[in-house]
Parts: sequence; structure tokens; C-alpha cells
Amino acid sequence: MADTIKDWEKMRQELHLSGADLRALAGHFRAEAEAALAGEKSSLSALHTYLGLPTGRETGTFLALDFGGTNVRASRIRLLGEQGMTVESKVAKPLKCADYDYTSSERTAEELFDFIAGLVGEAAGGNQPYKLGFTFSFAVNQTSAKDASLIAWSKEIAVPGVAGRPVNQLLKDALVRAGLDAIEPVALLNDTTATLLSSVYQHNPAQIGIVCGTGFNMCYYEPALSMIVNLEAAGFDGGPATVWDQHVDAASQQPGDHPFEKMIGGRYLSEVYGQVLCDFLGRADVPYFTTREMNELISGVKSAEDILGFAVTAAEAEGMKALGKAVFARAAQLIGAASFGILSHLAGEEAIKEQAIAIEGSLVEKIKGVPALIEDAICVFCMAPTENTRIRVAPNNNGASLGAAIAAALCG
Repeated sequence: MADTIKDWEKMRQELHLSGADLRALAGHFRAEAEAALAGEKSSLSALHTYLGLPTGRETGTFLALDFGGTNVRASRIRLLGEQGMTVESKVAKPLKCADYDYTSSERTAEELFDFIAGLVGEAAGGNQPYKLGFTFSFAVNQTSAKDASLIAWSKEIAVPGVAGRPVNQLLKDALVRAGLDAIEPVALLNDTTATLLSSVYQHNPAQIGIVCGTGFNMCYYEPALSMIVNLEAAGFDGGPATVWDQHVDAASQQPGDHPFEKMIGGRYLSEVYGQVLCDFLGRADVPYFTTREMNELISGVKSAEDILGFAVTAAEAEGMKALGKAVFARAAQLIGAASFGILSHLAGEEAIKEQAIAIEGSLVEKIKGVPALIEDAICVFCMAPTENTRIRVAPNNNGASLGAAIAAALCG
């Protein structure tokens, strides 16, 4: 038993990030962001969204479409300005289930967008004249807020015939095929941009938007450009990869791609943890399980036998919980350090101002303690001891959908 406990404590240390580690990562993240902004070589991007921040007084009824790595959500949202907003209808379906798979290379672009158009029609209540904002959570080439072309799929989606084509045009064509030609797609944006828009609309003073659900990304409002900039932060190359991260990367659909996301995104956290468990338990038959199941195992909702199919000793169960918490804690700290890098860039030579960081995603919504860990990484470990600025995490449920509606209002 003593050896097992010693082993998991040693393994947990390999996942631990010190204050010095976090400050170094924050500095590297800032340097990479500034290099991207200057058009220099960088593992980050500085993609122009052509969208500024809302005033909070935008009004009207709009359609919102949110296409992520796991689900498609279509909503009809009424913006009420100072009175907030109301969701009048909402339809959501997974991209993949037992009956179909719209992530597969066997599907065509037309089949995927016909599926999406069907959900839009349900949310709209038929062929009604609405402006639509489309939150599309993948890297795009963008020259206006109206539309953009997909650069390449990520999150294990492999549908051919979409890369290089304008996404809103594909949607518009599908809407016409479905008899929904009165619906007009007028804005295309990333989910991080949508999250920031929706948080500001709801009166949270924020300059950074983050999504940490299936995948991971960040954006921020760049005053020099008077617009939100999409960092494509999944590709940041400064994350402290362990041997477990390397195994997950090697087994992924695109090895070497999106290394930072593979340490933070819900699509991958359980896989990292699975590799940790293989080492800890000394067995190669640890089955695949989701990050939701990982959280259930760590929180005691389900047992190891429920999730893994085999029993463990009390000492092993203790180690498994500690290691799982360490995987989640590391993800939160990485988000905090990256955020501090951008806060430092925005502040320049001035002091960082008190503000919120807009975050949407299962990591902050479902995993206990993550928001506090992000805040601590920023305020305790990265800030100088003389600073006492309050940076708070503002979890933003349904931020992607509300942000899409706000973008439609800004562009319509």
C-alpha cells in the first residue's frame, strides 16, 4: 500500500504547476499573442472577427445557431436591451448518436448542412423572416463579420467538402433547399467571440472570452483594432506536456495539432486521465470513458467498477481521485496563466484593471472548484505580491447562442 501511495503522489507532482511555471507560461503566451498580432510567426493566431463589443441596448428577435464539437443548437432569442433577453425556442441535437453520425468522412457537406438547416427551421417555427447569427467553433479565414471559410476541421470532425468554402453560404443554400429562404444568415463568429459578446451584453465588464467545453479557445477585445481578436489558443505550443499528454496526442486524429487543447478540452481530459490510470494501476486494459464519467468517478457518484469495469483497492481509489483532481486542476491553472498573459498585454505598462473573464463550457460549469482555481492562478500565482486586483471568472451558460443573436443584431 505504501508504494502505491508514494507512486500517486509522485505522479501528481508531474501534473503540478508552480507559481514560477504559471508565470513563465503567461509570459510565453503574451509573447506569442503579440507576435501573432504583429503578423510574425507564432503558435497563436490573431484572427480578425470584425465585431466590436455590444452596448447592451441591442433589441429585436433573432435566430442563433451554435455548432460545436458535440452538439448543434438552434434558438430563437429576443434581445430586450437593458431588460436582458429571453429564449423563445430552442432545439438541440448531437452531431453523432446511435442512429447517425454527421462527423464522419462518409457524410457530405450538403448532408451536414441539411441536418443543421432542419434544426434552424424548428427553432424559427417555419419560414419566417429572421436574421441569423452562426456560432461556428472552428478556425476560419474571415474578411468580414458576415461570413468566413473553414480552414480545417478539428475535434475529430472529418466531413469532406467544407474546408475552403464560406460557411454561411453553405447554410444559406441548405436553408433554401429546406424551403426556409426567408431566414438570412448575417453573421458568422467563433464561440469564444460569442461568449464575450454575451457576457458584456449582460453587463459583465470583460475583455477576454474563453470556451472550455469539448475543445478550448480564447479571444479578447483588442483596442488597437477596435475589434475582438480570435487567438485559436488550442494551438499554443507552450503547455508543459507530460508523457501522458504525448500518448494522447499520438493517438489523436491529428498528432501535433492543437497541443494546448489536448491538455484542457473535455474531448481529451478523460483520455489524459486514462493514460495516467494505466501507469498508476499498472494495467493496459483501462477502457475509454468520457470526461463526464471521469468527474463522476472522482466525485464519488460512481465507482471504479461502474466506470472501468473492474474493482480497485481503497488505496488505489484514493490515488485515482487525487490524480483525477490534479488533471482538472492543471487544466484550470493553464487557463488562468493564459488569461494573465492577455491581461498583461492589455494593461501594457499600466496596472491590470478589475474585470471579469467570460467563460463558457463544461469545465467551469460541471467541475467543482475550477472557477476558483482559474482565479487563483491569475490573482495569487501570476500577479505580483503588490498587486491586489480582483479578476473574477464569469461562467456564461448559453453564451454561444446569446452571442450569436447579438452578432446578428450588430450585423443585421
